[in-house]
Amino acid sequence: MINNLLKTDRIDTDADASLKGLELQKLRAVERLLTALIDGKKALFCTIEHIDDVLEVDVSSEKAEYTTEQNKSYESAFSMNSQEIKNSLRIFFDNWYGIVESSESIKLVFYTNTSIAKENKVGVLKGMKEELPEKPLLELLIEKNYDKALPFVLPIFKNYYLEQHKKHTQDITVYEQLWDSMDMEKWKKFFDLIEWNFGQRNEHHVRKSIFDIVIKLCNQYGVEIKFVDKIVAQLIDMVASRTFEKDFLSRIVHVGEVKAIFLELVQDAKVVEKLDPAHLKWDTIQCDDVRDINDKILYVCPTYEKDRLEDLEEEYIDGSFEQSQCSDIREVKAYNYRIYRVCKNIVRQAIREKKDSFTQEEINSTIEMLTDEAEKLVIDKSKTYKVPFMDRDMVRKTILILFQECYLALDERSVING
Repeated sequence: MINNLLKTDRIDTDADASLKGLELQKLRAVERLLTALIDGKKALFCTIEHIDDVLEVDVSSEKAEYTTEQNKSYESAFSMNSQEIKNSLRIFFDNWYGIVESSESIKLVFYTNTSIAKENKVGVLKGMKEELPEKPLLELLIEKNYDKALPFVLPIFKNYYLEQHKKHTQDITVYEQLWDSMDMEKWKKFFDLIEWNFGQRNEHHVRKSIFDIVIKLCNQYGVEIKFVDKIVAQLIDMVASRTFEKDFLSRIVHVGEVKAIFLELVQDAKVVEKLDPAHLKWDTIQCDDVRDINDKILYVCPTYEKDRLEDLEEEYIDGSFEQSQCSDIREVKAYNYRIYRVCKNIVRQAIREKKDSFTQEEINSTIEMLTDEAEKLVIDKSKTYKVPFMDRDMVRKTILILFQECYLALDERSVING
């Protein structure tokens, strides 16, 4: 039974580790999350500097699986006498016995770039009469040759374990009793949970592996390769920045969050891909006609009915409101520009023919003709770009907006450059 593993950070995980070690922790956590995404796992999360250097929890099945990992980036080789090995065993043992209550649902991983060294008879070993095995003790542990390894490993570990706890507790009795409760079968059970990984990739090569996995996932989700650097940086920052959170749930990074980064980029790419570039031209149009639609129509047709003018005003007001509700103003600008361009040419031809004099029927028929031609263009452009409005009613209202503002008029008084 798991004893509140996720509640508090009860174990000292050597917060004063080297910068290289901290970098390796972040990278290993990111690599684990990416690998989980590749493997299709949907209920896995990671964090660093909590319980251990890296903590991974997989709750995909009924029984949660815990992996704690010690990361060591060093130049010199390790033996059983090495401080890093003894301290990692202390952390592993306290996590296993004190936090998960001797459960076998935890995996204890020791990960390092360096190699194994043969022990010298120093320290505790110096006082032992027995000859050391020919093979390094760590190699025997990896082979699970406990009969040869543990008679030497346990005395070294016991001395270090009790010595360390004496520094942090006033009553060492609890830890002495804990140690005495362990028989050889329990020790074998404990060491069976440890995965020893020597000669592994250093932080430079782990980073390269991360880039390779991200490229693979970009291909899988249809994300452009140009986003790889951005994704890697975002993932590393996500893991690192959350270590400052006190609440455990705020510290973790879920595999679903990693997947979301790729999906968001896919969505953004689709929007950019379908966005009509004509929006860039809308703001370049220059005109100084300050008249509204009433003034413009009455100038070329003084007899235009007042009630009909009010109807046109209501239409462009409704159209302006609808356009204001669009989430991307760039789409509206492109839409307006396309309609403006097709209407501009038709209006110029009508002005040449009528010479600033229209009847009400001619104005109404001109607006209908403009709507017909603009609607055709909108339908055609929707095959290539994302168009915010496809209905004919909105095409007509947009044309009236262009008349209400400075863009269109049925006479040559307006000065337009665009």
